[in-house]
Amino acid sequence: MNSTIRFVMFWLLAVFVIAWYYFTDPDGGQDTIIRLQWLAWMFVISGPVYLLRRAFFDKVRSKEAYDEAMKGNIAAGLVFLGLAIFAGLLFFAFAIRAAGASELPDRARQYIPILIQEQQAYWPDVPLVSSLPAQVEQETCPSLTHSKCWNPRAELKTSREYGFGLGQLTVTDRFDNFAEARKLDSSLRDWAWEDRYDARRQLRTMVLMDRGHYRSLRQVPDPFERLAMAFSAYNGGLGGVLTDRRLCSSVPDCDPNRWFGHVERHSTKAKAAVAGYGKSFFEINREYVRNILIVRRPKYAAYLGEDSE
Repeated sequence: MNSTIRFVMFWLLAVFVIAWYYFTDPDGGQDTIIRLQWLAWMFVISGPVYLLRRAFFDKVRSKEAYDEAMKGNIAAGLVFLGLAIFAGLLFFAFAIRAAGASELPDRARQYIPILIQEQQAYWPDVPLVSSLPAQVEQETCPSLTHSKCWNPRAELKTSREYGFGLGQLTVTDRFDNFAEARKLDSSLRDWAWEDRYDARRQLRTMVLMDRGHYRSLRQVPDPFERLAMAFSAYNGGLGGVLTDRRLCSSVPDCDPNRWFGHVERHSTKAKAAVAGYGKSFFEINREYVRNILIVRRPKYAAYLGEDSE
């Protein structure tokens, strides 16, 4: 088999594997896309690694060292091995940098310590600490550089609702989450509307609301699946989650104790796009959970030293 045929076969095999993984992905291909995005970063990283390697060892050619090593030249073999290790370490360093704390929004470093203090005080046994800053990002960040991102004064105003703060407490004609927040803990009873931009109280409220939904779903045995349902409840109401679990239980092969690929696919929520939002409430709610736990959380896990899996 000549090199051209090998090249074509390798590419065909890669395309086949990606296609197979995409069409068998229970998450509708979203996990596949995320993996491909990380693969793309490997190509981005390769350029700086090559340039740095040339900067340090401009007169050393790895192919020449390899050829000499294959002829039995031990010194050349050591040189080739050294170049490989050096390039590998550079590649690893750039990969860690790209995947880690450098992606955090600017204000995140300011408010994460406050969020962690509130979490430790009110929900010390949260299954994944990193999910909480990911939730703040989901609530406030149209992009990581947007002025609203991690901003206690971030506001959302539509004809249907008004939301504010790091946890986007919502007030509508039908319900007032700010009034309900003051009932969650004695420390929030004197929280005045004029002081609604208090970042610590916003974060405390978010933690308490998440904790309340999580504890209400005690029938779900797996902490990760239970956390996913708690975030769905935060966004769309606990009653909606309970109804969706009941609906799932009536559908063949749907496990009401599992969110991803099960409860998330079945809902009584409206599936028509809503004016002012561009998406249906069903889409918004499902993306909310997935973005927090799958898309946004890994960088906060890296920043906090938590396992991202």
